Amino acid sequence: MSAVWQELMELHERQDARFALADDALYRWRTLAHEVLDREDGFLLAAELDGRLVGLCLGWLAKNPVIYRVSDVGFVSEIAVTRGLRRHGVGRALIDAAAAWFRERDVHEFQLSTAVWNQEAQAFWKALGGEPLLLRYRFQLDSA
Repeated sequence: MSAVWQELMELHERQDARFALADDALYRWRTLAHEVLDREDGFLLAAELDGRLVGLCLGWLAKNPVIYRVSDVGFVSEIAVTRGLRRHGVGRALIDAAAAWFRERDVHEFQLSTAVWNQEAQAFWKALGGEPLLLRYRFQLDSA
């Protein structure tokens, strides 16, 4: 699973230095994944082909701010498909499984983020029926 996750993260890091990984990023991600799996409100899905891991999806139940009518939403933290198998239905199968997991918990919407430069991912989400919701802004602050 680590190799698929690293492939995704290295793509982000190569495209945009703001996605630079910590030296122990893989350890931190594994810790996060284990913590999510230990909770009742999270999942880590794996896609395999011929006994080889080719994709993953990590997500959990989240809360919207209390001011909104819809309080419970699903959140997909990461989804990754190894480069050679993109556009072969693996990502769609992972999202279908995640959506089923959310529905089983009576959650009727899920959210995720994608990098503004990742046109391929944006096209994928739109093809699945996703619609843009927010833009997230980053401000670099000078150190004191």
